[in-house]
Amino acid sequence: MGEAVATALNKPASVNQWKLGLVWPDTLDLLSEFDGKRYRLQRRLIGPVYTASNVKRFEGAVDGVVAAAVARLKVIEGCGGGAGTVDLKEWMHIVAVECLGAVVLGWSPGYIKSGSDGGTSKQSYMGWKRKSLFGLFPAVTKVSLLDSGMGKRVGKWLGRFWADAWGVTFATPKGFKPFFTPVYQKVSKRITAALAPSQSAKAKVKKNKSPEVKEDLLTDLIQLHLSRPDEFTDNYLRRMAVTNFGAGHETLCATLTSVLAMIGSHAEVEARCFAEISSCLQGGPHKRRYDLEDVTKLRYTQAAIKEAQRLWPVIGMSLSRTVPEDGCVIGGYSIPAGTTVGCSPLGLHAFNEDVFGVDGLEYRPERWLIEDLERLRAMERSNLIWGGGGRTCPGRYLAEMIVFKVVTALLAEFQVEVVEMPEEGNMECYFMAMMSGVVVRLRERSR
Repeated sequence: MGEAVATALNKPASVNQWKLGLVWPDTLDLLSEFDGKRYRLQRRLIGPVYTASNVKRFEGAVDGVVAAAVARLKVIEGCGGGAGTVDLKEWMHIVAVECLGAVVLGWSPGYIKSGSDGGTSKQSYMGWKRKSLFGLFPAVTKVSLLDSGMGKRVGKWLGRFWADAWGVTFATPKGFKPFFTPVYQKVSKRITAALAPSQSAKAKVKKNKSPEVKEDLLTDLIQLHLSRPDEFTDNYLRRMAVTNFGAGHETLCATLTSVLAMIGSHAEVEARCFAEISSCLQGGPHKRRYDLEDVTKLRYTQAAIKEAQRLWPVIGMSLSRTVPEDGCVIGGYSIPAGTTVGCSPLGLHAFNEDVFGVDGLEYRPERWLIEDLERLRAMERSNLIWGGGGRTCPGRYLAEMIVFKVVTALLAEFQVEVVEMPEEGNMECYFMAMMSGVVVRLRERSR
């Protein structure tokens, strides 16, 4: 499966130069892990850290980011009077990275303050263009990974040639401000300090004065390592800490962008969401904080969010699997062992009339509010917005919390009007699919 090879975080431990067989190292790579047993172990280990009840502890960190983003959007040039416009994708990326920074590390990259993500969203998305292209040619990708002798030179040359030939080489833009560099540094520093306490910290413990412990997700991961060091190894710990950002910043950005773009481009949906938020939450329409418990009151808003995710899933290409040794039958067709099969989430969501109806291409939140429980269950089973089966998103509850709190707060504070929406065919979508080029006008409701 070429996409898994192309998206792997690490180079294989060894490559058979004649058969192009790959042997992968024992590390944590939840997206591209080939070893099913290893993957299941890793999911079981991190499971308790990402439960709904545990991530709820970090609700306050997300509230702080949302409040800062709302305040910044109110005073940013052109927005203070309610008539300014912003690039929706960039601002949703700003909010996504800031939320992850606050939850995982108790840290801010300074994107809200500067009003820019330093070009990281555009540059990262171009990286997906390269990965998607190489994923379509697994043999080329495998050759480019050869790491010894003549094979290494050939692989390096072929990788450069293939990228140049298909136009997937990109220069770093001026003013580029990456957030992964400080993330790596802070994660490494925190973990090193936690696993090898300083003498001063030891002295405080002896005096029954415990050193300050930060209440963030990294603390939970460190505690998991300390309690199960032989299973959740130092390598797994460091990988998982950074994976929160690697797996989350673009998926959250894509989700938030599609939700606000779809709601903002359907005036009747936007008005109904605001009315629900205003009437169902204590404190009125300008309540500054929305607790997770409020989610059960906001049925239409939740349906509007889910419907946007259905039409704009973050995975834009086929989710491939290899048919097992016994073969399988799909749609009445017998598929032999070893065959690669898959389906695009959008294809399943929009064109499966038996599940989502003949209007599957339409944005209609009401489809999730029907009383036919059997039909609802069928839609939920076919809805791959969070993955499916054993490959569901491990950070789903954290992502849902962030999406809910960001969307409700922005709709409460601003009327969101889409003023520029490129045709779908003009939006570049790769293995990672994102709405780009969407411009919105934010009208401050209090004005």
